[in-house]
Amino acid sequence: MSEGIPLENETELLAWAVLRAANRTQARGTTVRLVVPRTPEVIHELDMEITEERLLTAEEWLVDRGYLVPADVVLTRGTYTITPAGLEWLRGGIPEPPEAPQKATEGASGPEPTTGGVEASPDSESIPWWRRVFGG
Repeated sequence: MSEGIPLENETELLAWAVLRAANRTQARGTTVRLVVPRTPEVIHELDMEITEERLLTAEEWLVDRGYLVPADVVLTRGTYTITPAGLEWLRGGIPEPPEAPQKATEGASGPEPTTGGVEASPDSESIPWWRRVFGG
């Protein structure tokens, strides 16, 4: 778990990433295709290691908010369809992290961490958002 990010917001960010990956690999922007967030193709699209427990928490979060609806099929457990609300949520972009931890770090005084006395390179800004949030 990441420091400074409340569990609820971390779950929301992970849920957004899971829904985005499922949409890209399976739903392709429609509510009529089935998605199974636990499939290897979705997990590969996430490009991060994720435990089964965290993935299930993200699925439950999406279902609880109406972004995924369980599909009435008996072929595979954990089969859903993305709702119109889920697609709209994705269009809104990645959820913003809470402001409180950001304000605390903005006002903090003290030396900036460095690596071997070298300033951070512009490439550090190209680190994927999820790697900054979840690490790894």
